[in-house]
Amino acid sequence: MNKTRFLTLAFLLTLSGFGGAFAQAPSLESGTYKLTVGSNAPCDLTIGNDGTVTQAADCATGRPIAKWTAKGSDYALTTASGEVYAVLKPHGNALEGISYIAQHKLVLTH
Repeated sequence: MNKTRFLTLAFLLTLSGFGGAFAQAPSLESGTYKLTVGSNAPCDLTIGNDGTVTQAADCATGRPIAKWTAKGSDYALTTASGEVYAVLKPHGNALEGISYIAQHKLVLTH
């Protein structure tokens, strides 16, 4: 009897974990955004619906960001070589994260 309850509970907990894994990210619309890297001044970042990213020449990201992809409710920014630059999570009206390369705080606003 206890084994059945344990298995049922384990099954339900497993299912509840899958719901979050398949949640869709909020829509990141194409357009120009402001990206703040660490304490640097914000710079322009143009997001395309096709997953492309074009950053202004004055963006101090360390490496050029070339693409974005939705990862559940988050967004991954990647370099042209496919290296993950950062994962941004929704935070109020902005997306925030930390760059993997230099450990700088990133804030993306519209």
